[in-house]
Amino acid sequence: MIKKIALFVFFALVISCSCVYAQSALRPTFAGIYHSGLVGQVGIGTDIEKKHFGELRFGATDVLEASFGIEGHFNRNIHQSDWFNFHAGLMLGVYFYDEARIGIPLGFTIKPIENHRNFAILMEATPNVFTMSSYFNLRANLGIRYTFRSRD
Repeated sequence: MIKKIALFVFFALVISCSCVYAQSALRPTFAGIYHSGLVGQVGIGTDIEKKHFGELRFGATDVLEASFGIEGHFNRNIHQSDWFNFHAGLMLGVYFYDEARIGIPLGFTIKPIENHRNFAILMEATPNVFTMSSYFNLRANLGIRYTFRSRD
């Protein structure tokens, strides 16, 4: 049953991301690299300066026992300024050892270089629910983002 749910969530994420990519206003505009303990992630996403933005993250770890996963993040900027954005949203993830995750990411995107706002630092905390094990945890991510499109 868990495998069927995981496959459904995976294909839903792939279809959602392909639909987002097909719409010119929501095309991927940034890439990020994040680290959380032993697990790293790489991601691509839509414009982080919009009110709503999304991101697709892939597991990138060198630990052999860690499962590969794909997560879809759907966020809303709650507060935006020249120096930082505060966002909250929903995370849906599939991990290929019978595990699906649902989380609520809360994060800050800090743009520390005044003359180069395309470079940003992400600090994010995500309370997770593991559907297979039915327990809660809190994951913290620290990473960098780079926006490839010039900002207006």
